[in-house]
Amino acid sequence: MKRISVKNLDGTVEQVDLVNAFKISDINKRFVILSKGETAGEGMSKIYISEFTEDTPGVYSLIGITDDAVWNRVKQAMKEIVEG
Repeated sequence: MKRISVKNLDGTVEQVDLVNAFKISDINKRFVILSKGETAGEGMSKIYISEFTEDTPGVYSLIGITDDAVWNRVKQAMKEIVEG
């Protein structure tokens, strides 16, 4: 799995595992699915899903998904990825 650098709100940079990245063209936004290696119980891994921007080459900032319509499009896109 590829490791990427993510810039946190406090300015620190954290290395995380990139699970997947995708763009939703009709809303012109890019999203990532990330892992920090945390477990979520019962053999499951905790993942993070966020919109992202590339601040400097190779360093990304995450943008929280607060709009319900955008979140619904993200869930739909993830379902399409899983169903392949």
